Amino acid sequence: MTLNEFAAFLIGSGKLEDKLYSPERMPEDILWPNYIPPDKPERSTKISFSDKKSKMPRVEHLNNEENRVLSLHQFANHELMAVELFAWGILRFQDAPASVRKSMYKTILEEQKHLRLYLDSIRAWGMDLGDRSLNYIFWKQTPNMQSLHKFYAIMALTFEGANLDFSLIYQKAFEKFEDYKRSEIMEIVHQDEIRHVKRGAKVIFSEGVSGEDQWERYRELLVHPFTPRRAKGFFYFPELRTKAGLSQEFADRLGMYQDDYESSTNARIAQSVLGLGSGS
Repeated sequence: MTLNEFAAFLIGSGKLEDKLYSPERMPEDILWPNYIPPDKPERSTKISFSDKKSKMPRVEHLNNEENRVLSLHQFANHELMAVELFAWGILRFQDAPASVRKSMYKTILEEQKHLRLYLDSIRAWGMDLGDRSLNYIFWKQTPNMQSLHKFYAIMALTFEGANLDFSLIYQKAFEKFEDYKRSEIMEIVHQDEIRHVKRGAKVIFSEGVSGEDQWERYRELLVHPFTPRRAKGFFYFPELRTKAGLSQEFADRLGMYQDDYESSTNARIAQSVLGLGSGS
């Protein structure tokens, strides 16, 4: 199995267990020039996409175990989409440097690891992926990811960037409510997300872009109405951006960014429930 064949298998099979398949070693990278990947992945009825909204439980409601499980169900869907979309990236960007294609492969393996952790936890409780509606918010962005840099701006700096915050918020929340096993899962995910954002920053800013120019370059790669608001959680930890290889200027500008959809309600709740300080 080549790298492209592996990626095509992940997208082309509708079975959840197939999307968890990991080769024993890095597949040989034989390119498919001019290959155009599908717009959507195959998914069985159980895990098919839905337009029905499924909201994340609020932080103050995570004292209830069912709400903690529902949170992991949402995160599991995000991980599944990430597995599929990095496979899509391998297929779409045949001309990407070999090192970047290899890093996409590594990211897939790590996203599969996260997905397995989430699945094991929700299944132990009695839920399975697809028992609640599954959105396709990541997949909706493929028309805006038609260059390698735009792909990484959306997948790494935005979606995975936001998960720097979310993974830490939920790690702290689970710990507060003494759910230490699920807190450990979120810590594992959090550490991997730092590497994922760092990989994206390395690709986008490989030409020595630094400081204030990082923010401007990032903004150029996004297509309205998709905005930097998506790149942070409802509580923002700026230090996580510099830890992931972004400049202090980037972290500051992202923290200041607001749009019409901005809300401070969840941030106030997180501060109250988890004892988070402003800017901590």
